[in-house]
Amino acid sequence: MSKRNGALRAFKTLLKDVSNDENGFYKHKNGKVNIAKLSRVSGLSRSFLKKELYIRGLL
Repeated sequence: MSKRNGALRAFKTLLKDVSNDENGFYKHKNGKVNIAKLSRVSGLSRSFLKKELYIRGLL
């Protein structure tokens, strides 16, 4: 398995957590996604998260 496939699998589970986020753990007060916190929690890079969230229309 390549690194990208492993990262995408981890990203998919993280994406489910973000979409089901009821208490606002991954969001700023203005409602935007907190990419720095996502990268720390998931272990994925900020640039990877920005790119993939932008592709999916979540940024």
